[in-house]
Amino acid sequence: MAFQGDTLSVLAGFGGFLLNPVFYLFLLFIYLHYRRQMLLERQLFAVRIQFPLQQTIRSLGMGITGGLLISLLAAALGVVIQIQDLWLLWGFAAVLALIRLRFLCFAYAAGLLTLFHAIARVFPDVSAVPGIGTVWSMLVQAKPVPLLALVAIMHLIEAFLVRWNRGRDASPLFVEGQRGRIVGAYLLHSFWVTPLALFVPVEAGSFSGALYPSWPFFAPGAASFALLLLPSVTGFSVLTQTETPAQRAGQISRQLALYAVVLLGLTALAALWMPLILLAALFSLIGHEGLFWLSQWQERQKAPYFIQSTQGVKVMAVLPGTPAEEIGIRPGEIIVKVNGVSVRNKEDLYPALQVNPAFCKMEVLTLDGEVKFVQCAVYAGNHHQLGIIVVPDANTRVFVDMQQASVVQLVKQKLEKLNLGA
Repeated sequence: MAFQGDTLSVLAGFGGFLLNPVFYLFLLFIYLHYRRQMLLERQLFAVRIQFPLQQTIRSLGMGITGGLLISLLAAALGVVIQIQDLWLLWGFAAVLALIRLRFLCFAYAAGLLTLFHAIARVFPDVSAVPGIGTVWSMLVQAKPVPLLALVAIMHLIEAFLVRWNRGRDASPLFVEGQRGRIVGAYLLHSFWVTPLALFVPVEAGSFSGALYPSWPFFAPGAASFALLLLPSVTGFSVLTQTETPAQRAGQISRQLALYAVVLLGLTALAALWMPLILLAALFSLIGHEGLFWLSQWQERQKAPYFIQSTQGVKVMAVLPGTPAEEIGIRPGEIIVKVNGVSVRNKEDLYPALQVNPAFCKMEVLTLDGEVKFVQCAVYAGNHHQLGIIVVPDANTRVFVDMQQASVVQLVKQKLEKLNLGA
């Protein structure tokens, strides 16, 4: 590829990206999301487990890494996207979010856009209809292959970020189980600002030529390109009652990676034989929805994990910076003995801690079913501050209603509250 002139224009593009208010709007959204998580933790447990600023900084660092990987892989594979197709993609995503918030994903938007593109190609005369003619014309001219390729790449890197994060942003919750019993659960919800640098076709751009023969593979015919820098957000949210956050994150990562590889393969075949684009679009939609239903099905097949154990006191969460974290107690482990005293519930735990006013020894059953012995100093006046949250018991009454809602339903709920207040 030949670079034609203007290094300053590329540097100016990066500078413009840093001045883009959308970039900081995404950061603010992520911070407020994690702050809301912290407030919910305080309401449930009277302590905060996560730290919003720390989570936001980690999100930014991981997101920049993910955005760089997406951009490099997209450039290497020759993903060149029309700017107007990006507008269509965002438009479809916004409309789908009105139906259900989890539909705010490019996998659904790109799949639906591709199907509408196929319909628009069959009925091009609709472009002359006032009102919808402009959008219909954009659908006719759309190039869905690069969009689907970008979706596949984004999900592949998302799988990498999920595995990297390993559920560190997960929030412990008490929720209502299938039989009306209050059980412990974790809400895994991580978001990353992923700045993207994508090639777009132009008549006279800064880049021309090819990286290798047949490049760009996902946009044949394009000869001159410019670099488009835009902010984006990648993330996921899932509730688990049956596994620890790290276990669930590993499972999600594997499923996302498989989905991304299959979608990328179908899209590559569609680039060689266009009729297969419909198969790729359907897989983008149905495959992604299948991941959601598979997750729900897997949850139903297992018993809740964070419930009381007959062996001892099961740990729901460990507070950061506390003795429990320092000695290596992990969520899901079971405290069997404290200072030689067997414990069966949280009422037994704290009297056992007071047996030795200066030192605490515990026998803990690990996630693998093995016994480990841990110990820590107990300072005067702080014997009760071990730093753990235990699973809910029969006396637990406070829990979170995790029903999903669309944007329209959320607005209605806000209006109803305002009307009641008036």
